[in-house]
Order: sequence, then C-alpha cells, then structure tokens
Amino acid sequence: MKKLVFILFVILGTSAFAQEIEGDSFQKKAVKLIELTSGQQFEIISEPIVNQIPEGNREDFKKELKASLKGLYVKLAEIYREEFTEDELDEILAFYDTPVGKKMVDTTPKVMQKAMTVGQQWGMELQSIMAKYMQ
Repeated sequence: MKKLVFILFVILGTSAFAQEIEGDSFQKKAVKLIELTSGQQFEIISEPIVNQIPEGNREDFKKELKASLKGLYVKLAEIYREEFTEDELDEILAFYDTPVGKKMVDTTPKVMQKAMTVGQQWGMELQSIMAKYMQ
C-alpha cells in the first residue's frame, strides 16, 4: 500500500494547479508539463486509495488530496530543473500542443491501465520463475 501511495504521488496530476503555482517561468513550465503528462492518470491511480476511505468522507478526502499536490509539483519541478533547460521544456510543451501530443495525453490513461494488467500478468509469471531458483 505504501508503494501505491508513493507511486500515486509521483505520477499524479490535475490541471487546476498551474495558475496557482507561484515561481519563475521554468517552474511554471515544469508544473504544466507534470500536469500534462500525468494529469488524467489521477483517477486511475487514486481509485484504490479513495475506495479505502469511508464513502461519506471520500469527496472531502479527494479535495484534500488534490490540494496537497501543489507542494509536490513545486518539488518535482526542481527535479526537472536539474535535468532540462527551459528551452527543452518549451520544446516538450510544444510537442504536447500538437495533435499527436494531445492524443498521447488523451490515450495515456488507457495505455497505462492496459499496461498495469500486462505488468500484473508478467509479475505472476516472474514469481514462477523465481520459485525455481529459491530452492
């Protein structure tokens, strides 16, 4: 469960925070990129966690969960600063503004869901392989 929560917070995103983030232009661009590349995955990844919350508290939990992302995005933006220049971010963002970039953003959640299923199947196969060598 802790791994799921960690993964959730690493790849989460929603589009509501770009305007709220204060900082230099690099940071704003990095936050926008984080949102674009992971925004729609939020529902898929957070669903198992949200479902553990009593039904009467779920909506409030979701709001607080989303609100907590602002600080996370700022911290993740610093990782992008270490790995990319601002010009590179501009180029990446320009790609996501193209038809194929928009399609990638739109289809990533479906691909991710299918990939998770394939990954789970592979994990079960891997357990069989590991069992041979654990003796």
